[in-house]
Amino acid sequence: MADAIKFIFPKIPTLISTIIDHYKNGPPKPSWNLLFHLSFRFTKLALDGFDYVTIENAQAFSNMSVAISPDFAVNKVRISNEYRKNAEQYIEKLMKEYEHMIDDEWNKLDNLKELSAEWVYMRKNGFMRKEDKRIILYLHGGAYIMCSAGSHRAITSGIAKAADAHVFVINYRLAPQNQFPAALHDALAAYLYLIDPPRDAGFSAINPEQIVIMGDSAGGGLAIATLLALRDSGLPMVAGVVGWSPWVDLTHSMPSVLNRDCDKYDYLPGSTLQFLPSQVQTRFLEKSAALSEKIKQSNKPRTWHKSLDREVRIQLYAANEALSIPY
Repeated sequence: MADAIKFIFPKIPTLISTIIDHYKNGPPKPSWNLLFHLSFRFTKLALDGFDYVTIENAQAFSNMSVAISPDFAVNKVRISNEYRKNAEQYIEKLMKEYEHMIDDEWNKLDNLKELSAEWVYMRKNGFMRKEDKRIILYLHGGAYIMCSAGSHRAITSGIAKAADAHVFVINYRLAPQNQFPAALHDALAAYLYLIDPPRDAGFSAINPEQIVIMGDSAGGGLAIATLLALRDSGLPMVAGVVGWSPWVDLTHSMPSVLNRDCDKYDYLPGSTLQFLPSQVQTRFLEKSAALSEKIKQSNKPRTWHKSLDREVRIQLYAANEALSIPY
């Protein structure tokens, strides 16, 4: 609670000035009402204000679970690391030509906690109606570094109702503690769990044709990456994918990032999030330096554009050079 107050309190004057500006000069867009204008401003302030907190605090704040209507049920589950082991063989093949560009700890499963997840569904429907299994594998957003299944319950419960489906949401490993392709590895493990569950899972194997992979922002990008991984691994394809404002350009090279005028209407920051120094950040910088040296010493053919040859890391999710990997 103290961290939340510390995070929010300095932003109150700006929110007050937003109310005044809204009625005096009008909103940035004519269609914006006051609530939308305030929501936009607060979100933008929050994302621009991470340089006042550590990565650990930002993760703790953004990962908090939200309450939802009693009309919905939430069943928490743990996915055995056996599914990560099964997924590992596919990821290794996909990453074979890129292995010199990725962190080599993504598949270190010793002492790694099991992948946690939760089912979100309409309580009146019960769990897994035999006559109609409509499954959405949901991958939450948060720049690959924040949020959780619990933080997205307002979204996933709404989707469960609108789609009349069971939504399966995983807590994939977050960066910078876990670098690419850890999140993809977990997403593929979740897919394998759904199509071949253990006996005590409470449901029978789900036909991939009854599964839709969905995600918002970074989760939308991960959903598309997972679909590509299924295709390129020769695994049974799902019914479809839904990217909700998917983040597919991690190079920060498109006009919407480079054009400052877009800041008036876009709550996302135009550059990599900055945080206060911390143990996680120190460890991340050490690993980044080691990975950069590994890439330089590999003498492998370049697969990335020269614009990615920068000292500063563009993303906390992967090395600059690895942003060229098509997953």
